[in-house]
Order: sequence, then C-alpha cells, then structure tokens
Amino acid sequence: MDRLVLRDLAVFETVARHRSFTAAAAELGISQSSLSYAVSQLEGRIGMALLARTTRSVSPTQAGQRLLDALVPALQDIEEGLAGLQDMRTTVAGSVRLTMVPIAYETILRPVMGPFREMFPKVSVEVSINEGLSDIVSDGFDGGIRFNTLIQKDMVTVPLTSSTAVSIVGSPDYLEKRGVPLEPEDLAGHTCIGYRYATSGRLYRWPLAKGDRKAEYATDGSLVFNDGEAIRLAALDGLGLSYLFRSQVDSDINTGRLVPVLGDWLSNLPGFNLYYPDRARTAPAFRAIIDYLKRTYLSP
Repeated sequence: MDRLVLRDLAVFETVARHRSFTAAAAELGISQSSLSYAVSQLEGRIGMALLARTTRSVSPTQAGQRLLDALVPALQDIEEGLAGLQDMRTTVAGSVRLTMVPIAYETILRPVMGPFREMFPKVSVEVSINEGLSDIVSDGFDGGIRFNTLIQKDMVTVPLTSSTAVSIVGSPDYLEKRGVPLEPEDLAGHTCIGYRYATSGRLYRWPLAKGDRKAEYATDGSLVFNDGEAIRLAALDGLGLSYLFRSQVDSDINTGRLVPVLGDWLSNLPGFNLYYPDRARTAPAFRAIIDYLKRTYLSP
C-alpha cells in the first residue's frame, strides 16, 4: 500500500473523530488546508466522499462510516503494537555474551550494534572476537556466529547470510615480480600465505573449482598466520598471495592496493549462522538480539 494512503487514512480518522478540521489540525500539528488536501486525496483514490462538510459541521458519510468501522480497530492495534515495543525497550534488560570470528563481527554484528543498543539501552553486550572455536556452554557464552559448517549439530542455528564471497589477492608489486597465476598449478611458483586454525592447528586448504575441475591447494607453510587481518596486511606488504573474504579486501581492491587473481576458480563459502544451545527458555536480553538479527538479515 502507498505510504501516502496510510498517512491520509490517519488524517481522515482524526478529522472524523473530532468532527472538526480545526481540532484535528491542533492534534496533528498541521494546517487545516493540509488536512483538507489529504482527505480530498483519499476521497479521490477511493472515488467517493468520506466526509460531509458544511460551514458548521463535519460528519462521516455512509461510506466514511463504513471505512471508520474497519479503520479504527486497525489503528488501535497499531498503537498497541507501538506501545508494546516501547515497553520492551524499557523493560528488556540483562547481559549477553557472544563469540565470533572477526569477519562475523565486522559484517554481521557491527552494522546493527548502534541501532540495537538504542532500542535496548538496558542490555549489555560482551563480544569475544577470536579465530578459534569456543565451547559456548562451558565458556559461558549465550551464543555465537560462525560458518554453518563449523557449528555443532546439537545447537539451534539461525541462518543470517546465504554465502560468503572470497578472493585471492596480491599486491601490484608482488604480481609484477612473480607474475599473475592463471591456473591453480601456477600457485606452486608463488608464496601463498597460509592460515592455521587456532583450535585444530591444521592449515587451511584453499578450495578451487572451475566446471568439473576441483582442487584444494595446500599452502607450503613458508608464511602462516592464525589471524585474517594479519594475512591481509602481509598481502599489502607484498609478501605473497592471500585467500581472504571479499569483504576484508573490497576497499583494497577498489583502490588498487590489492589485485584479485584466479577469480574464475573461486566459489562462495557457506554463510554465517547465529547459533546457541537448545534450551527450553532463552533469556529476554539474548532473545532480543536473536529477534533483531532475524529481522535485519532474514526479512524479505
């Protein structure tokens, strides 16, 4: 429905309730001419008069009364819903502890922290940002955000993103010296900066695929980090090629500080999920975060 129609319906209800453009204008804080125009616009859309106007009185027509009979309960429901949100804002309180990898914080939680804390000022949030996998139960976390492939099966999961884009990048100076790889086999002649999982200790293998051809490239271990930002900085320093989330290097690629390679061999990784223990009851503060993330990322 056109938002202007919603505005005009609210104006019509106010005028009909007061049976006066003057009193309605005082309540809404707008001019009588603006009210008259809004009502006329609404009548024009509907194709019939809604208010009978004389120099002394204003009253609903038969059509106007029929519309009011449907409109007033709907407006009351909206008002009660808004009041309920305000009550939630002032009553939901408590602390929430979350764990997640840095990229999940940057792309999922950070963008919503400001508006969430404005809506729920009595909820305190503690975020543990690390590359390792935490046991959220034994470590005292309410929940976490991870790739859905890394979440234990006994957890409740809420998918927040469908996939995560990746890039292999190198600095212009590095590529000028070492050449641009065109096939996975070319990586053998390059320094491929490795990532070691903080929890398992194993080196991440770069997944590569093109059509029916698939490969997992194992970095040689000559330069390894367990932190994505350190890997990005190493690529900027010209130390080698890095396999990183696209969101981590978008600005570097756009400014020419890093150059993507082998893009036709890269597929998106799984998306991020919010996860938490399967409990019968969830604390109101954590439920507020769950619902806020769902509204933000799952709304059509």
